[in-house]
Amino acid sequence: MATKSIAEILNTACKLKSKKEKVDYLKDHNSLPLRNILILMYGKGKFKFNIPQTVPPYNESEFPDSQGMLYREARKLKYFVEGWGGDNIHPYRREALFIQMLESVDKEDAKVLCKMLEQKPMKGLSVAVINEAFGDIIETTSKGKKEQDG
Repeated sequence: MATKSIAEILNTACKLKSKKEKVDYLKDHNSLPLRNILILMYGKGKFKFNIPQTVPPYNESEFPDSQGMLYREARKLKYFVEGWGGDNIHPYRREALFIQMLESVDKEDAKVLCKMLEQKPMKGLSVAVINEAFGDIIETTSKGKKEQDG
C-alpha cells in the first residue's frame, strides 16, 4: 500500500462529516510530521517563522511518486521557526532551503506547507478536532483567559 501524503490525509479528514469520523481518521494517520505541520498551521501568534510569511516563487514537483517525501522533509521545519534550531542560518540560505523543500515534495503537500507558512487553517478541520485526535497539541487562548479571569 502506498503512503498517503499529508495533503491527502488532511483533505480527506476535512471532507468527513462528523467530528468522530475526523478524529478517528486523524488518529489512524497520526505522525510527527502531521502533528508539527498542524501545530504550526493553527498556532497563529504562538510561533514566529524566520522566513517571510508569503509564499515564495517555486516550481511544483513533477515527480509522480513524491507523496511520502514530506514525511522525510518535515524534519527541516525546525529551520523555519524562530527558536526551533535554525536561528543561526543565514536568512537567504533558510529561504532557499524552504523553496527546495517545496520543490521536492508532492505538489499538494507543497500547498499544505504554504498554508502552514501563512498560518491559514484548513476548512473543515477545527482546533477541537485536532486536539481531540492528538491530545491538546494546539493551545487555545480561551482556556488561558478563563483560568486567569475565574
